[in-house]
Amino acid sequence: MSGDRQEEDTQKNHCLTLRWKVMLVLSAILIALGLGIEWAPPQDASLPDTSSFLVILGILLGVAGLLTTARH
Repeated sequence: MSGDRQEEDTQKNHCLTLRWKVMLVLSAILIALGLGIEWAPPQDASLPDTSSFLVILGILLGVAGLLTTARH
């Protein structure tokens, strides 16, 4: 009984670790895309720039990954 519980906890910890690592990697990729690639200007002036959107999305994803780590 105790071994099953310990195995479940180990599997849960592995999933959480994998989740925040993937989130941080995706965050870095989005920020790199936003900063490194020259995007075409938006068609509508009221829409945000694509690079700004990717950087902001990357930062939010990175913060979510860090919060997942802190919760663990």
